[in-house]
Amino acid sequence: MASLEIGASPQATTETQKGWSSNLTRYVSGNDWVAIKNPGRVDVTLRLFLFIFCFVSVVAVVTSKQTAAIRVSPDTTIGVDAKFTHLASFTYFVSAYSTVGLYSIITGYLSYSSLKKHGPSSINHQLHFVLLDTLMLSISASATGAGGGVAYEALKGNPHVRWMKICHIFDTFCHHLASAGAVSLLASVTLLMLVWFSVSAIVRNSRR
Repeated sequence: MASLEIGASPQATTETQKGWSSNLTRYVSGNDWVAIKNPGRVDVTLRLFLFIFCFVSVVAVVTSKQTAAIRVSPDTTIGVDAKFTHLASFTYFVSAYSTVGLYSIITGYLSYSSLKKHGPSSINHQLHFVLLDTLMLSISASATGAGGGVAYEALKGNPHVRWMKICHIFDTFCHHLASAGAVSLLASVTLLMLVWFSVSAIVRNSRR
């Protein structure tokens, strides 16, 4: 009996790869996505939202202090404070998002000034934004991860290392940390969108 060959030919495989590559290039460059009439305004708006998210995250953590009464004996209770400065992860969180918030103000102003003076940003301008936005994205993501890990331990505890959960005692403290973590995720997503828009602008401008 004649053998039956199964599988695509090399030529078909090559054509498929070229098709995927072409589709990916068009998607990254924004040709097959949403047509943005005013990319400069979108950039400024995203940087404004980034500042708001950073500001809310920092305020939520800084104002999270709570004092709770802990019973140490049948007749004795003491007041115990829970503050973000007691945890290195949240000290880093506040420092990181303060830095990102300041960065959003500076770059937002530069983007707005460029929009008013020269219209859409140049390739060099966008390239600097890509590099700096990526750096800020890594900082914000690491801060969110560090804070989220400690917050989870505060909520669930860790019996393996005898860390007790504390959120049933310091509920307001934990609510502030949870809110800060949720908003910080929005900040990270905003930075990711800024990187995407900048890369798309570079690809489009390089083809002109």
